[in-house]
Amino acid sequence: MPAAYVVSVLRTIGIAVLGAACAVGAFSTQALASTLLDYVTFDGIDYIRWAEEPGRDLERDDLGPEFAVVECSFGEDLRRCPYGVDAGAAFLPSGTRMYAVRGHATTFRLAAVWQDRIFLYQAWRNPRAKAATDLYDITGKVRGIDVRAGEPPLAAGRAPAPITASRDREALVEMIAQGTAGRPRAHEAGEPRYWLTFWLSDGTTLSRVYFRETRELMGGVVVSGDFTRIIERYLGE
Repeated sequence: MPAAYVVSVLRTIGIAVLGAACAVGAFSTQALASTLLDYVTFDGIDYIRWAEEPGRDLERDDLGPEFAVVECSFGEDLRRCPYGVDAGAAFLPSGTRMYAVRGHATTFRLAAVWQDRIFLYQAWRNPRAKAATDLYDITGKVRGIDVRAGEPPLAAGRAPAPITASRDREALVEMIAQGTAGRPRAHEAGEPRYWLTFWLSDGTTLSRVYFRETRELMGGVVVSGDFTRIIERYLGE
């Protein structure tokens, strides 16, 4: 979508909300979604899109059946389309058609088609999720994992450390699959964190923040302590 449109939306949202969130040292779910994230919400599930996702772009052949249509946009109507409204979006214009992504559950991935471009949205928060697999449908699909200390933009200038041993990659994915899913927590700005990128077998990626102290993968998935030990071994920490 045009950069000017995104910038105008961000200006409209207002720096005051972001400043208030930073002042208390942690982002609430609503403040974070309302100020920073390119999100869509359907059936109570929040999906987000990272502009810096390193995997390949989706193509027409990746699209499954039409899933839904964006009914309102936060950028178009601040009052009538706040964060959390079903069929609402942050930046996508109302009327944007959403599609399933072949090979993935719609509770995990959706694709938006707008002006002949395709945008990948991946689940961030699902209040109905009881297990991690209800949120992240990646079991048996991961061919590579990279890790960086920090998160964008601070992590952007650091070379990723690939998880080279297949047994370690399999262990990390298994720990996610066996993790518990709950309500995402607020995190202090200085809390240690890592940026994980999962390279899937179809060439696309899933990038998520992992919070060291709470052992939480972004979205409210809590994993075992061995998860931290494996990734820190590759970072040399």
